[in-house]
Amino acid sequence: MMSRVLVIEDDPILSEGMARHLRDAGFDPVVTDRGDLGLKRLRFERFEVCVLDLMLPVMDGWRVIEELRNEGLGTPIIVVSARGTEHDRVHAIELGADDFLVKPFSMKELVARVKAAERRGTRIVDSE
Repeated sequence: MMSRVLVIEDDPILSEGMARHLRDAGFDPVVTDRGDLGLKRLRFERFEVCVLDLMLPVMDGWRVIEELRNEGLGTPIIVVSARGTEHDRVHAIELGADDFLVKPFSMKELVARVKAAERRGTRIVDSE
């Protein structure tokens, strides 16, 4: 069975490109363009990996990471963002992201990082 990857990205050209490359690499990508909708899907559906933009309408990626981890959900999260300062990268990882790619990035690198996150698998999150 193909591993499902949730892509939460509001740029339709970028999200379509990511979905196409992930599909070509043997994944089953699902795309949504809002953080709140992505969070709902992560709560109620099984995804092996989530690719998450930080700057999103309605609920930003920071909140998505916080809510997910506070609820004890351990789906691996790869952040993709134009905000690539050291502070942003460190903050995302401290909140519970597993990886961080700064835009623009290579689709080959995205696929490689999704495969690595899938290999590591869902982790147990201590939500104290």
